[in-house]
Parts: sequence; C-alpha cells; structure tokens
Amino acid sequence: MKTDRFTLVSLLYLYVPVVIFLWFWIVPFVAIPLTVLIAVGIAQVVRQTSRADSPISFSGKEWLLLALGSLFWTWVSGIGAFIPQYGDYDKHNLVFYDLITRPWPVLYTSDRFDDPFLCYYFAYYLPTALVVKTAHLSLRSADWVSFFWGWLGVGLALGWATRLSQLYRVWIAVGLPLLSGVEVAIRLFWSLYEDFHWNVTIWLPAVFQHQIPGYTRYETPRLAFSNHNFTQSLDPAPLVMQLQAVPQHALGGWIAIGLIVWWQSWKRSPAGLAFIGAATLLWSPFVSIGLGLWVLFSQPNLFVVSSWRQPVWLLSSLLLAGLLACFYEAHYPIPYAGLLVEAFEKPADVALYVLFWGLQLWLGYFLFRWYNRQARQNQAWEKMAFRAALCVQLLSLVYMGRWNDFQNRTMIPEQFLYYLALANGFAHWLGSAKRSLAGWVFAGWLVVGLYVPLRVLAYKLRSIPIPQPIERSIANATTNFGESDMAQMRPHEAIDAGTDYAVQYMGRRDSFFYRHLLRK
Repeated sequence: MKTDRFTLVSLLYLYVPVVIFLWFWIVPFVAIPLTVLIAVGIAQVVRQTSRADSPISFSGKEWLLLALGSLFWTWVSGIGAFIPQYGDYDKHNLVFYDLITRPWPVLYTSDRFDDPFLCYYFAYYLPTALVVKTAHLSLRSADWVSFFWGWLGVGLALGWATRLSQLYRVWIAVGLPLLSGVEVAIRLFWSLYEDFHWNVTIWLPAVFQHQIPGYTRYETPRLAFSNHNFTQSLDPAPLVMQLQAVPQHALGGWIAIGLIVWWQSWKRSPAGLAFIGAATLLWSPFVSIGLGLWVLFSQPNLFVVSSWRQPVWLLSSLLLAGLLACFYEAHYPIPYAGLLVEAFEKPADVALYVLFWGLQLWLGYFLFRWYNRQARQNQAWEKMAFRAALCVQLLSLVYMGRWNDFQNRTMIPEQFLYYLALANGFAHWLGSAKRSLAGWVFAGWLVVGLYVPLRVLAYKLRSIPIPQPIERSIANATTNFGESDMAQMRPHEAIDAGTDYAVQYMGRRDSFFYRHLLRK
C-alpha cells in the first residue's frame, strides 16, 4: 500500500499549529489526550485515502512548475515582507511580534482591558513563531521562516487545485489566482454607470489612475439600499487579494477544501470531513463555517447515523470544537453583526441584491452550463460551481465586523472551488478541437476577470522601490496589543481612525477559558 503523502503533509500543515496551541496554551489534562486523538485521526485519514486507490502523483515537471508558481505567488503576496505588504499586515505583524517576543500564552498588562490575553485565530503564525523563539533567531530571520512556511502552504493549496483537475492541471493551479477577478471587474464596470454616468472618456483615465470610488478597497461602488445607512459592504475579494491580505485565512481554507473534495470523491464517512474541518477552527472559525455549509450541500450521507460511527474522528472534532468555542467566547464582543435582509425595505432592494450577485456569480455559472451542454463535458465541475455559488449567496446574508469579515472569510473555500471549476471548463475549451460560440462567450467572460489580478500584481511590483508610509516589516513592529501605546496604533488613519484595533485581539480574564483551560 502506497502512502498518500500529499494528504499526510496537508493534514500536518493544518494540525501542527493546533497541536502547538494545545501544548503551549492549554492545560495538560486537555492537551495530551486531544493530541493523541488528533494523531490517531490523521493516521486513519491517510490510511483510508491510501487504501482507496493509488494516489495521483505529480511528474517531475509538474512538481517544478508547482514549486516555481507557488514561489512566485508567495513572494508577490508579501509573505515574508520582501516586497510591500497589504495593509492588514499592519495589525497582523504585531500579533506575530508578540508571539515571538513574549512568553506563551501571551498575557498583557492593561487597565483598559483588565489585563487580557491574546485571543485570535493565529494558527498560521504559531509554527514560525515557535521556530524563531526556540532557535533564538533574529526578527529578520523570522521573515525568512515565515516565507518558507507560507511557500509550503501556497504549494499545498495549488497542489490540491492540481490534483483535483485533469487537463493542463498544473497550469490551472498556478494560474488560478489570475482567473478570479470577475467579481471586482463587474464592480469596476458597475461604477461606469453609477459614478460616471456612462461617460467613458472620464471613466477610462480614472481606471488607469486608480481613482474609481471604493475600488482601492475592492468594495461595491456606491451599492446602497433604500435606507442609505447600511454600512456593510458586499465585497468578496478575488483569490489574489485573499492571499495578499489574509493568508492566515486563505491557506487554511484552500487546503481544507481540497482535502474535503478529495475525501468526498471516495464517498467516505462524513466524520472524516468533520475532522478535516475541525483543523481549521484555530486558523479561521469563519472558514470553518464556509466548509460546513459546503458539506451540508454536497455530502449525500451526511444525515445517515451509521456513517458517523468513527469514534476517533467524531470525538476529536467535538472536543476541539468545544475547546475553541470557549476560546473565542472569551473574546470581546464583535460589533456590527446582523442579517443583510435588515436593509431590504423595498422590492428594489431585493432586485439590486439579486442583480449584484447575479452579475458576479450566476452569470458565470450559466455561461459555464451553456458551454457544458454543448461540449458534454465537465458535469461534475458544473455541479461544483453551482453549489459554490449557492453557498456564497447564502453566506452573504450574514454580516459581522466593521469590514464584514464574516462574508469575506466564510466564502474563501467556495470561491476557491467556484473558480477552480470555471478554470477546468476553460482548460477543456482550450484543449478542444471545435470552438463553439458558447465556449467563446464563456472564455471571454473569464478573460474579463484577468484585469483585476493583473492590475493588482502590476501595482504591487511597481511599489517595490517605494518606501511604505508605515513600516510593515516584522523587524520594526514594536507596538504590543493591549498596552498603553496601542491606543496610538492607527494603520488606516484616513479610513478607520476611530477603530479600536486592540479590542479585536483581546480575551477576557473573567472568562471560563482563562480560568479553567488556559495554561498558567
């Protein structure tokens, strides 16, 4: 029996940070048995996938292309701070800094928060921080360790895109982030009507001078419901932006959804899917919700009681979910939470919502379906695109956080699958001898999405020699969350000067988690 090493490494990538968290943050009587359960659970997943069939291997050329493509996307995303990083790093580098320079668990002295502890989904940062701490490396060395850890994650994510695809599979994987900008491109053209009143001569210079209202933050240009006071944006970021802004969410979600779809192809127990999903809870609880919704719509034996008779997977998933529920419950409450339908006051609001998502998701799906009906191929990918679009639509009805983190993070797994499905259809069209009209229209629709990722890359590469207004390198992150100087931290002064960033990362000492589960 040949071991499915790719599945093994992917599970380890997700679960190693969880085990680090257990051993350094959680009391031993909980950490030790849960670690044993996780180890046995990983072994069972690998054993079952290995027995199912011979694992699909990559050729030497595919490995090389995958490694080089992953290297490029890791570098251009800003991981390791070798080129300018996206604005979210202004905050996340401080979390990284505290994990490196402070004892674990990270505790703060702050009268304002009653001496809180660091409470955040920081799984992505734990392995790098542990290596730097234990090896007594410099902060500059942490950039290199972070880069190689991110490179491995990007390689695994793109590797799953390769494994799940067929024709031109490694090219699909490496180019996938470039095919994910249709939603932003549609919003860009939307602004031609909404902000420029069809005046193309003014709109075109604004596009190339980066002056489209709301475009710099990839938000919907002036999409307002009838109450005119609804502050939550409908702004699903393309894959290239997910990697640049929030790799701690994106990598966990991309790898996990690859594992889940691969597991589903063998028609195995849903308890195994729960075990894979539980690995992402510390990476991003929002991503875990997105994975759960995908399983709900795609797993045929989900409600068959006998299919859950896997005690190791089930018990470890339940225990981990309960532990991290207590961890996040200790967090200070998140403001700006509710349902999007609260803004629907007139029928026109519903029509606007449907039109907006229809242009971004459903039109692409129906063009894909139209092409598939003529080509008589890609039926499985067509179903996958439909389910992914449906999940994204439903997840958009809930909002949470100042910048709607719930929507943007829960959609990550579904967006990955949606564009992977469309990319496989595009590859089939490229490889077909007969090019139908439907195929040309479908391919043209995907090409529209190239504009935004290419623009993002060009903007990033052009900014390499430009000094950043705020030094985002971990080597210069000297402000700690929860301390008095944190009140002066304002990464986006022009946009959210009144935002209290510290409260987003603080856990209460009067919580059940701190009193009974946190290692002292």
